[in-house]
Amino acid sequence: MHYFPTEGVTEQGNIWRAGAHTDFDCLTLLFQHEGHGGLQVCPGVEAETKRWTNIPPLPNVITCNIGDMLMRWSDDKLISNLHRVRLPRVDEYCGSRHSIAFFCQANKAQIIQGTRKAL
Repeated sequence: MHYFPTEGVTEQGNIWRAGAHTDFDCLTLLFQHEGHGGLQVCPGVEAETKRWTNIPPLPNVITCNIGDMLMRWSDDKLISNLHRVRLPRVDEYCGSRHSIAFFCQANKAQIIQGTRKAL
């Protein structure tokens, strides 16, 4: 994924490189470039309060997000986390941001269903 550079942007406001969302798939493996931050998560209870946590890109670390599909399969025991990419502050790296996301999904013929009985 390529996010455009933000040199010259002096105010963050309500502008995001990627707005808050969850991923539909089972798991997302995210490979980030060291020094190109901005990823934030708001997992579980924090999603209700909109308390965001920065996830710094570290060398040799793969960030793993649980997706909506795995949440359903686990009967909501594993929660699909809300995440976004914020604009960098003026004192941070403001060039292009690159990351690679690998989206793991079930076979299209697979039924996505938890073990709970329907009400």
